[in-house]
Amino acid sequence: MLEKCQRLKGSIVALYVILFGFLFPELAISSDISGTVKEEKSGEYIINATVALYKDSIYKGVKPVTGAYTNKFGFFSIPNVKAGKYKLLFSRVDKNPTVYDINMETEDISLAVEMTDKNSQTETVVVEAKREIKSTRTISSVEIRPEFVSKMPSIGGETDIFRTLQLLPGVQQNSELSSGLYVRGGSPDQNLTLLDGVIVYNPSHLGGFLSSFNSDAIRNINLIKGAYPAEYGGRISSVLDMSMKEGTKEKITGQGGVSMISSRLTVEGPLSENSTFMISGRRMYLDLLLAFANEDEAPQYYFYDLNAKTNIQLGKNDRLFISGYFGSDVLNAPEDDYDDDDFSIDWGNQTANIRWLHIASPKLFTNFSLIYTKYNFKSKLEEKGKSPFQTQSGIEDFMFKAEAEYFPTKNHNIKSGIEAIYHKFKINTLEGFDESIDEIFREPRNINSTDISLYLQDEWKATDNFTTNLGLRANYFTSGGYFNVEPRFSGTYDLGGQNILKGALAWCHQPMHLLLRSEITLPTDAWMPVNDKVKPADSWQAVLGYQTTFFNQEYLFSVEAYYKQMNNIYEYADTTKVFSTKNIEDQIVDGTGKAYGVEIFLNKQIGKLSGWVGYTLAWTKRYFDDLNNSEPFYPRYDRRHDVSVVLTYELGESWELGLTWVYGTGQAFTLPTGRYLNTNNDSYYYDYDYVYSKKNEYRMPAYHKLDLNFMYKYEWFGLPFELSINLYNVYNRRNPFAIYLDTEYVGTYDKNGNYVGQDVTKLKSITLFPFIPSFGLSFKF
Repeated sequence: MLEKCQRLKGSIVALYVILFGFLFPELAISSDISGTVKEEKSGEYIINATVALYKDSIYKGVKPVTGAYTNKFGFFSIPNVKAGKYKLLFSRVDKNPTVYDINMETEDISLAVEMTDKNSQTETVVVEAKREIKSTRTISSVEIRPEFVSKMPSIGGETDIFRTLQLLPGVQQNSELSSGLYVRGGSPDQNLTLLDGVIVYNPSHLGGFLSSFNSDAIRNINLIKGAYPAEYGGRISSVLDMSMKEGTKEKITGQGGVSMISSRLTVEGPLSENSTFMISGRRMYLDLLLAFANEDEAPQYYFYDLNAKTNIQLGKNDRLFISGYFGSDVLNAPEDDYDDDDFSIDWGNQTANIRWLHIASPKLFTNFSLIYTKYNFKSKLEEKGKSPFQTQSGIEDFMFKAEAEYFPTKNHNIKSGIEAIYHKFKINTLEGFDESIDEIFREPRNINSTDISLYLQDEWKATDNFTTNLGLRANYFTSGGYFNVEPRFSGTYDLGGQNILKGALAWCHQPMHLLLRSEITLPTDAWMPVNDKVKPADSWQAVLGYQTTFFNQEYLFSVEAYYKQMNNIYEYADTTKVFSTKNIEDQIVDGTGKAYGVEIFLNKQIGKLSGWVGYTLAWTKRYFDDLNNSEPFYPRYDRRHDVSVVLTYELGESWELGLTWVYGTGQAFTLPTGRYLNTNNDSYYYDYDYVYSKKNEYRMPAYHKLDLNFMYKYEWFGLPFELSINLYNVYNRRNPFAIYLDTEYVGTYDKNGNYVGQDVTKLKSITLFPFIPSFGLSFKF
């Protein structure tokens, strides 16, 4: 009997083995290939490198057996490779191809791959095969190298990441003063801005003139303009995911620069055999220039930002990353203020992240992070004879994040994770007061809340031509008790011949709102968490696109159409007074929004001439029952036509040209359409009140300008230097920043010598920046 049971058990096991091998033949007698891909000199991980596995040889017409892409940490995995001899090709558009000979037997293979830049003088591998492994990266995703940002024209010689992103199709700027990103009809607070996985709430310096990020400290910039996968959440518009440099492994190196408004310095290198570091600082020195000029009547202003990161290799499969960002802006009244007026505005960001990277197996990649974020501001205005103006607000976050990436078979890439954020909000409930108001009302409200999110997504290669990303994200916002499940879907279909069709659908929620006092983002704007009265914002997004490459992948062309429905958007009511002791919930009204359009993008990716031409045709509308007499209106940043030309060209060994030209439909604004005499005014002078048009019913003139940047490279004392000569607004276009009505008394002398005239109302405009030449100097060591 025992012998029969053993035979039956053996038969069942054999049957399971046969069935398992039949259903999953790639698992039979197979092993895994995994590893990391880095840059040869710096040792930093390479993102989105293509990994293709060939059975025999690499030549035109031969398709790879399978392939993969490196993730944001440079890791790749090709599971379940049968025994045999292969060639493994690593490639990226800006890197020299690298080939490994692989002999698969019974053991897994782990590789540490190093790639060189295409301009390196090392021997290269010529590959004539077609690019059979198509990119499965997220739709509406654009990656920009920081080196390209440094070549762009700028004001004062200070290049800026956000200013470059504003040149992409689907991304608008609100004004010349704003570096905020208005992506596909969304406002800046609807963008998830991540620096090494940490949320940055107000990524701008004074008035949004410059973003908070020093491009010298940044390694990778990736903007996802909409319908992003389940691994991202908490915002309803877009994702800006940036990574800091980790430090070179060979020797201490650095770079820096001096411009007309600020200076910067970055130093990186090895700490030991198994660790590296990077530290980067930048400071605006307007206050120092004013002090040197003995100028006591101008406002005192400066900002600084500091990035730091260390990378420690704990073992073959473990790394520890510690990174942080610190930035601050300080604006004070002039030292000699004879009117006895006083004001001060201080705001800043602080972030810290401790991340443990662990490769559990060739198929399982994990990350665990402890994160701290703090954003705060204080402002005070005291005018002689008037009630003082005071506000204080901020956010402090404590976050835990765990992520896993699993490669069960060659056709599946599964990601999952959990995020928990504990928020501590400070909200200004009082923006103006007099001394008779009790001290208790001057203190900001303290509100605590917790956001918990879970996500699961699977990038599944369903067929040779069709790849899809299916995901779900679940959110629970304790403030208000809101629970939401967000489905995410994207698909890529290979039409053949480098032609790709892409589409995506996504539902997203946002647990907080940024309430704006004006169209320009100021540090007095307040973040408000959801509660019983204020609901989470949500959006449905749909995107359909086509992409192709040609001329040996030197050129990329894409066209995308999108539609976005936004709900639970909040703005201050028309009756809101600046000086109020009411809770913010009682001063705001809710509405909805729609955004839709088409984006065309032609990008030359490599060569002496590189850059892009972009065009956007778009509509953005808002619908509020309690604003604009319940009629729909266009927000200020709605722009029907948007054209951008962004190019760099190597003029020779020493000279390079950076060029940008932009054209955009004029911004929407509200214009007075009539006036009447205010008879209740006892003043000697006439006092008129105006009758206004519907909200944003009129348009400013079209906006366009040309900027140039000439870069000259030379050596001094054996070190490479680069002189940057920036020409802003080359043909001196007088683009209006604001339009208003002004009344002037216009007349002439009659034949009797009497001056006779009348009040004439004229439409006038304010222009910010005419033609401005500036320079900057950068260096490396």
